[in-house]
Amino acid sequence: MDMNHRKTLNHCEAPVRSQEAPSIMLLKNLEEEIIEGSEKKSVLAQQTHEAHQLQVRRSNHLPIAVTVQAKVALKPGRSLMDWIRLGRSNQDLNGFKGSTMDISVEELTKHNKQEDAWIAIRGKVYNVTPYMEYHPGGIEELMRGAGLDGTQLFDEVHKWVNFESMLEKCYIGKLKVTTPIHKRESTPAQPAQIKNLQQNGPSLAALKPPSGPVPPRFDWFQNKNSVSLVIYTKCKHMRRDCVIIQRSELTLLCILYIEDYNYFVNIELANKIKDNYDVRIQKETGKTEIVFPKETESQWSSIGRFLDQHNTFRNTKDVETTYHSCNIESVSEVSHDCKLLCIHLPPELSMCVPLGHHVHVQHNISGMTIARSYTAVIKSLLPDKQDDRLGSVIYLMIKIYKDGALTPWIGSLSPGDTIDISYPEGTFKEERLKDVTDLVLYAAGTGFTPMIKLVYHCLHVDQKPARNIKLMFFNKTENDILWKDQLDSLTQDFKNFTVEYVLSEANDNWQGQKGRVTKEIMETFTPASTKDSSNLLICACGPTAFTEIVSRYSKELGYKDDSFHAFLG
Repeated sequence: MDMNHRKTLNHCEAPVRSQEAPSIMLLKNLEEEIIEGSEKKSVLAQQTHEAHQLQVRRSNHLPIAVTVQAKVALKPGRSLMDWIRLGRSNQDLNGFKGSTMDISVEELTKHNKQEDAWIAIRGKVYNVTPYMEYHPGGIEELMRGAGLDGTQLFDEVHKWVNFESMLEKCYIGKLKVTTPIHKRESTPAQPAQIKNLQQNGPSLAALKPPSGPVPPRFDWFQNKNSVSLVIYTKCKHMRRDCVIIQRSELTLLCILYIEDYNYFVNIELANKIKDNYDVRIQKETGKTEIVFPKETESQWSSIGRFLDQHNTFRNTKDVETTYHSCNIESVSEVSHDCKLLCIHLPPELSMCVPLGHHVHVQHNISGMTIARSYTAVIKSLLPDKQDDRLGSVIYLMIKIYKDGALTPWIGSLSPGDTIDISYPEGTFKEERLKDVTDLVLYAAGTGFTPMIKLVYHCLHVDQKPARNIKLMFFNKTENDILWKDQLDSLTQDFKNFTVEYVLSEANDNWQGQKGRVTKEIMETFTPASTKDSSNLLICACGPTAFTEIVSRYSKELGYKDDSFHAFLG
């Protein structure tokens, strides 16, 4: 290697908040389609009373110690689609007949009552009074941001939501900040240390985070045929699906998921590279090397110009949600109301979705941008039917609700149509499975989707005959059970895999269990609690009320916090 053509960069860490604000449901823009048809109200009525004192924590990981609250059952005529229709009705929703004005901090704080509630998000003030009864999290939760700058609270819950579209008709004006404004649960900014990283690169702020992983170090090397970007992550859990690569002409963006942080490599390259790059990861050190073949054999005088995001290390929750226009490659029927979409990513993007993580789908519905999160799945649970186009396609299994806000549009998609997909998000860590000898999965309806990759990974990728995998799958009728034939096939092929189906509206011919989740069912199905909690992992996903009850029963049965993971969208 010609060391004269080697450039070394100092690492740079972006400021990270020293404490995490508690998550609340603030301006949630999607009406959760909990259970189809008439069952929706009955489930809420039956299960909400057991969970109404629990507090919502809107994240993908829900420890048992953190209890949650069911979404509030909205009044008739207060659905998301009703809110969209109200916004198009020409009613005065901002309180000033559509006129706008600058709002002072002092004025904002005066509007903190249910009948007169304003909130500021990213410097914009909205009159959320008319939205109160449409908020799925309830009036009380929304009121926690009334009269305040709610940006921090909003971002903690669902920064991917397009609040500007949701509250467009409620917009009053810009927030005039002349004195420090009280931001609930936020922390003051810290001074940054400035380092000049490279003569042809930008000066970037560096602030070592008080907690979290050690910031990576970036380097690059070359020979006449290729250029290699090297990121020393010091993370022993680095995998190929933790690396996203996006190219556009000479612009290169690489994003590495390192625990709960994102590390960015952002360069305008000096010369052209080819598409067939290679990602190499050393498991022992976390060293990640991305090798790009050069379009022409030569020695570059420099790697190029470093762009604004380059060499930054940011908490994932502080990163703005980015969408990419993708193509629908195929649509297949999974059940009478559920479809499997194969989505082809744009050619300039290589993106895998880590185990248990989700992406956001957004679309403009009646003039309002609606977004929803969906866990990525695989083509099949059977090993001989996998799609090996790593980083090029993703699969989503989506239930279509006739009265839903977004899914009717998704249900209308055909091959060749486009769909906007975000980068993946999620908190489930694959390394949590390392010492697990008992994996117990509770799924209801399309809450089955996070379990698909978990089951496949444990049976086909990380095979451990001593590990027992048990799935209890709750549905309304037998026709609602997703991939039942594949699940039954796996139980025949693997002695360590068990499935039990529970139906709430079974017909007379059904021989399996009937009813809903109870503590008694869980006590029988889940192995007894032991002192070594690393050997057991309980996962739950489904309608919010279902997940809350499983969480509560797990705690009451004596299972430890780190033995439970809830997937919440």
